[in-house]
Amino acid sequence: MLGKFSFKAYRRTFPLPYQTSGRVWREREGYIVRFDKGDGRFGYGEVAPIPIFGTETLFAARAFLQEFTEDPSIDLPIDLPCCCFGVASSMHSNAAQRRDYPIAGLLPAGHKALELATVKVANGYRTLKWKVGVLNLVDEQAILHDLFNKTPDTVVFRLDPNGSWSEQEFVQWINFLQPFRHRIDFIEQPLPVNKELIMAELVAQSGLDIALDESLNGLEGTRWLCEWKGPLVIKAPLMGDLDSLVERLRPRAKQIVFSSVFETGVGLLNTLQLADALPEMNRAIGFDTSIFLDKLNISIGKPLLAISDRINISPDYIWKQLPDLS
Repeated sequence: MLGKFSFKAYRRTFPLPYQTSGRVWREREGYIVRFDKGDGRFGYGEVAPIPIFGTETLFAARAFLQEFTEDPSIDLPIDLPCCCFGVASSMHSNAAQRRDYPIAGLLPAGHKALELATVKVANGYRTLKWKVGVLNLVDEQAILHDLFNKTPDTVVFRLDPNGSWSEQEFVQWINFLQPFRHRIDFIEQPLPVNKELIMAELVAQSGLDIALDESLNGLEGTRWLCEWKGPLVIKAPLMGDLDSLVERLRPRAKQIVFSSVFETGVGLLNTLQLADALPEMNRAIGFDTSIFLDKLNISIGKPLLAISDRINISPDYIWKQLPDLS
């Protein structure tokens, strides 16, 4: 393999703790890989593990990257999907046509969603994603009812409980949402992993779209990537080699919803390379996550990620912000 590889670590602190069901995010850590092509050009990839989502650990990723930079002839192991994605992305040459992507606005959990939703709609967002499963069911349903009333009928919502609902809670939500089905884009992973058949049965009864997210993680997720008929939430940096991922996702392009893993601008560009290769993918992407105060990404802050915005993301600049590994 021609060229030379190197990598640097990053650690980012959330300005405020970010809460989802079952987890409070305070820091995000990972690695940036640089591929020196030997002609003055560089390629960049991001390795952003989240072990609770079935990836390798930061320690395992660093151990492999250290070994790989010393000997790039070694194989990329499939049980280190984030390393596979980052290394492959650094070598990838994007031949697909770039395009603009609508963005789904991200709302915080709880009552704070009400104020921010009106701001997002005023700024042009027409798809809003709300983290649920944090407060009790009755309170969240009351908040959602207010969200429906405070936003135009043309605005649709994605509800994301991160697999935290029980079957009983899921049924209660289905019943509650029946009069508002036209306002629901989809419910994202309502039940835990291994409850996919139950979710599929309830989908058929409810008339609502159910997306899989956590069920797609790890090697076991390959089954549902092939079999699930509804939306598929793809966190690309967690899913292995970029080129093989294109081939796996191409038959499902109309179902794909790309979603952030709180990556840097490098990981965003890597994911957009994948999206560019799937021209039939037309759903709003989940990248309203430029909430960090560092210099590792740009703040998009609008409902459309345009081609011109991508030009403002400089992987070389991001690389230079990171300290050399000691």
